[in-house]
Amino acid sequence: MFNLSHPKLLTLARTEGYAEVTDFLEDHALESVAPAICMVPGCDHTTDLEPDQRAGFCEACGRPSMKSGLVIAGMI
Repeated sequence: MFNLSHPKLLTLARTEGYAEVTDFLEDHALESVAPAICMVPGCDHTTDLEPDQRAGFCEACGRPSMKSGLVIAGMI
């Protein structure tokens, strides 16, 4: 089951220029890198990481808290 309403996923999609989360996911579902966002409250740093990333290093807050949008949505 997909989670398309997670606040961090909505922020990530908007940051990437998408009005709809589904459009964001469709565009990145088969790519070798995917947009990721820091999951720490108050830190919305984004970068491109592996599509299955669950604990990437956040350059803004210094924590292993970067998660791919595809993982947040439950696609991976």
